[in-house]
Amino acid sequence: MGSNSQGENTRHSGRGQLSLLLALSVAFYVFGFVHLRADFPNGSPWSDWSKMTDEGWYGGAAIHHFVQRSWYLPDSFNPAVAMPVWPAMLGMWFTLTGVSMVAARTLTMLLYGTSLVLLYRLVWNARKGQLAAVVVLLTVVNPFCYAFDRLAVLEPVTVFWWMLALWIASETQRDDLLRQMLLGVVVFLLVLTKVTGVALVPSVLYQMGAGWNWAGSRQKLQRRGMAAAAVVTGTAAVLWEAYKRLVMRPPYMADYAYLFKINAYRVHLSIVPRMAWVTLRDAGWVNPTLFSVAVLIFVLSVVWLRELWKIPLFGSSSIAILGQMAFIGYHTNFQPRYYLIIAMPMAILIGLGITTLWDRSCADQAGLRLPVPGAKLARLGALALAGVVALAAVGMAAQTVGYVLHPQYTFWKAAEGIAAIMQADEGPRANGAAPVLLSDSGDDITLWTGVPAVCVSLGVHGLDATLNRYNPHWYAEWPGWGNQSIQQMAERYQLDEVARYRVFDDPTRQTLVLYRLRRRSGSLASRTDR
Repeated sequence: MGSNSQGENTRHSGRGQLSLLLALSVAFYVFGFVHLRADFPNGSPWSDWSKMTDEGWYGGAAIHHFVQRSWYLPDSFNPAVAMPVWPAMLGMWFTLTGVSMVAARTLTMLLYGTSLVLLYRLVWNARKGQLAAVVVLLTVVNPFCYAFDRLAVLEPVTVFWWMLALWIASETQRDDLLRQMLLGVVVFLLVLTKVTGVALVPSVLYQMGAGWNWAGSRQKLQRRGMAAAAVVTGTAAVLWEAYKRLVMRPPYMADYAYLFKINAYRVHLSIVPRMAWVTLRDAGWVNPTLFSVAVLIFVLSVVWLRELWKIPLFGSSSIAILGQMAFIGYHTNFQPRYYLIIAMPMAILIGLGITTLWDRSCADQAGLRLPVPGAKLARLGALALAGVVALAAVGMAAQTVGYVLHPQYTFWKAAEGIAAIMQADEGPRANGAAPVLLSDSGDDITLWTGVPAVCVSLGVHGLDATLNRYNPHWYAEWPGWGNQSIQQMAERYQLDEVARYRVFDDPTRQTLVLYRLRRRSGSLASRTDR
């Protein structure tokens, strides 16, 4: 009777702890919906260009479709030609909500929430109990995730498709042809959301194959495994070929090639060691303590805790981290947002690693034979790592709450100020110029205000072609960005400074200046305007 009562109390206690962990996770997730007009957190250690441009750039096709009645703007920046999935999703969302930054960020947050649910299910399937809630909480309290998952950029969407692919892969059996084809569709959408998604595909294939029952003829099983991988990759390849045939034609071919041209960074063999070190160092942006613990657990899994590799999710998460970081190092482009991809798999490694260490000590207490000695050391290690991670989680939660309680609205206010000036001035309409804003942050400003804009520095055929086509009357730039466009425009236009706004706290991009453009008499602009 006493034993049954004690077991019942333990179950009630476990359910209570699980409920508390889930409630905390929901609370921190909901924090992401607060102050959606606020800046990317000023005072943060992450200086990332995406907060100035990427929300507009990569959703640009959807924005242009509703504001300028065409998803494609010739002689502007059209990344949707190569990465159409996010603007297509955003366009369907805007049909319901209208075009706005809040709407775009809300959709990103909803995708982030779905990713968290998938994360919970994956960890729960790997190890039932409170661990799934702990891993989710470790993700949502992270200020790095709070900062970047609230932005309407490609990385949170990439994480969503990757998590969905992992979940489908974990449910896919060797002879489940339809599910394998569905997984191929999701892989296709992953890569067409962001090309770097290709670095995550090996982790998806590993998750699918590692979860199968491999009993039977080894040669036969290998053939089945290869056949299943071929179905997944073949489906994605067929869809890719179909898309390519639709897109690889004028006028879109030049835009497609241009996107890869401007991202054609490659690491030189002579600097591979240094770039590898920078890649590892910068992964600490996610959280230096968590990343260090994850690296330690990965090393232990290779030299000691090899049973971790019997858990498919551990292997797929490890491969995802290695693949993403290899891609970052190879392209030598160390923007903090690229590391958002590794935040969830990093939490998975930590959770599975600590619980596996603890399991060793429990097995020792039960008198079970262990594959490798060292259960007492495992217990000490599990307690020490759990304590370190708990302290890190408290610190992260405090920083996230600080960001929630102290929002700033500098970019939104600057965009509103620019729009008010443009809308109050009848000059452009009177002299025949288009009331369009030329700026690298123009699409972001369109999301904030609805004023039409064109990208200044990433036109396929250069600035002259952009100026000739759109005949802009307004130009907004970040003077510290090192952009040479203003010198080139000064040959054709007189630039009158109209307003200056202090935005963000980036050392080179903290001032946004609005200029009125007046054509110089006899300039190329006046002879070739359309």
